[in-house]
Amino acid sequence: MRQLAYGILYCALWYGSIVAGFLFIACPLLPILILSPPTFRKCGDLLFSCWELYPTALLEMIGVKVIISGDHVLPNESAILIMNHRTRVDWNFLWAAMYQACMPNIAAHKLKFILKDPIRHIPGPGWIMQMNGFLYITRRWEEDKGRLSRTLDYLIALKKRTQLLIFPEGTDLTVTSKEKSDRFAKKNGLPLYNYTLHPKTTGFSYLARHLQRAGYLDAVYDLTIGYPDFVPQSEIDLVTGKIPKEVHFYVTRIPSAQVPDDEEALRHWLDERWRLKEQLLKKFYKNKCFSDKDKVWPMPQGIVLSIAFGFWTLLTGVSIIMIVTSTFFQLWTLGHALLFVGLSLFSTGFNQLEMGWYWRWKNISLLSR
Repeated sequence: MRQLAYGILYCALWYGSIVAGFLFIACPLLPILILSPPTFRKCGDLLFSCWELYPTALLEMIGVKVIISGDHVLPNESAILIMNHRTRVDWNFLWAAMYQACMPNIAAHKLKFILKDPIRHIPGPGWIMQMNGFLYITRRWEEDKGRLSRTLDYLIALKKRTQLLIFPEGTDLTVTSKEKSDRFAKKNGLPLYNYTLHPKTTGFSYLARHLQRAGYLDAVYDLTIGYPDFVPQSEIDLVTGKIPKEVHFYVTRIPSAQVPDDEEALRHWLDERWRLKEQLLKKFYKNKCFSDKDKVWPMPQGIVLSIAFGFWTLLTGVSIIMIVTSTFFQLWTLGHALLFVGLSLFSTGFNQLEMGWYWRWKNISLLSR
């Protein structure tokens, strides 16, 4: 019963903080987008970086240890992060991993995920991730290529040193996805993997080459996640309190000079990274840790996490009270919810509209000089 209570409380606070941040902070920033898209992007990135401290604090509250080993993540680099996708909820623990890996520069990184398009429709999380410039792909390459190109050009134009996280496997590791991966491996004469899926190389190679041509790729970070005691396969596990006691990450930084710039070479390079990752995970699940030689950074205790926990919990509580008692706030909530439902139905997402407006705004600014 206690386990269930922890799970419900954790998920309720997590989801409530997102909705509260969306309504109280993100939506009031919308007028800034009209006046200055670069300023809006800076404010949005700062908001999200501050929120990322909250799930880190929540994990600490319920006793989950997120343990990092390997290299530090340099938060001011323009980088691609590649990671195995063990479960649907891997990203839930990634915030704490980035918090620790970027220490002492907390809230300094600008991490953005590349996600499946349906996720943007989720009320609350999907909307706030659209506003934060997350990339959504459809698995139709011609359309995805255009979306990726527009987004990368926008970030480069803003001179944003951003970290883009991609799951090259395309989906999480399940019985069904492993069967598909095994069929692919047998067809192409590749080894069968037990701890990962064979990666899809098209998206990664395009991202890397686009940033390389612009001179905007500082490094690639290879992140490997492992669960030594329990693997939560879906959000249902989290809600019911089936949460691992430990989650481990191993970080490898590869400088851009060591990353090939030829498309075919990039594909082989990613395949080789996954072969090494499979070996690393095989040892991990035998030893229940990635390395006893590299420096390990356990979850830090600090006033920053306490402040984040207090602020976002208070904001969540205030938003609930306001929705119940304030007619104005009810209308405010309804209006912005309808706006983003409309964007989901009749556009390719808020972030695509933001980028389109930026180029028009820039032309208007040049003409007015």
